[in-house]
Amino acid sequence: MMWTFACGGVLLALAACAGGDRVREQTHRTLSVGDRPNVSVQNVAGTVRIDAWQKPLVDVVATKYGNDIGDLRDITIDIHQEGDAVNVATRYSGGAHQGGVGYQISVPAGASVHVQNVAGAVDLAGLSGNVVVGTQAGRITAALGKVEGDRSITLGATTGAIELLIARDSSASVEVSSTVGHFSSSFPEISQSSENVVGVRAAGKVGSGSATIRLSTTVGAIELRE
Repeated sequence: MMWTFACGGVLLALAACAGGDRVREQTHRTLSVGDRPNVSVQNVAGTVRIDAWQKPLVDVVATKYGNDIGDLRDITIDIHQEGDAVNVATRYSGGAHQGGVGYQISVPAGASVHVQNVAGAVDLAGLSGNVVVGTQAGRITAALGKVEGDRSITLGATTGAIELLIARDSSASVEVSSTVGHFSSSFPEISQSSENVVGVRAAGKVGSGSATIRLSTTVGAIELRE
């Protein structure tokens, strides 16, 4: 088992937010991993931001927020590591899910990342591993560089737009669908057709099509560009 490289503990930062009496509490953990860890994040309410860096570390800054200290006490940040697998999850002890958590996470560039967020945006940048992201209500933005080989990218939102940026010299088979929404692309290789008047489907290959890209929304626009 890989152990915590440097545990930042819990940094208490209770403060009133502008325009209200909200309070916040921050947790910081740094975990030692290999070059290609598997990182999973499960959140209920709040943004998730994941950036790649050139360090064999997963650095997690989680900021809980709520209307009062009671809301913060009902939220637990669960960070668990087994070898090169790191799982980060938001847990609520109360019946009502008051408050939320914003995550700022840095991972090795080669990490494979799986994010599930109920309500809140997800932003990813610089990753070169496999990526799976799902939101029920929230925009997904991902800048993932050159997509090739057997790499797999799956982004799906129930209500929310998707924007994926990849390198022009990528090699990937692309599948796109939106029940209510439009699709725009800077890759002419991807052809599209209307679906039930208000929706769209699109497919095609960039380069040899070796990797896989799947983008889907129920309600929301989808963009694929370089």
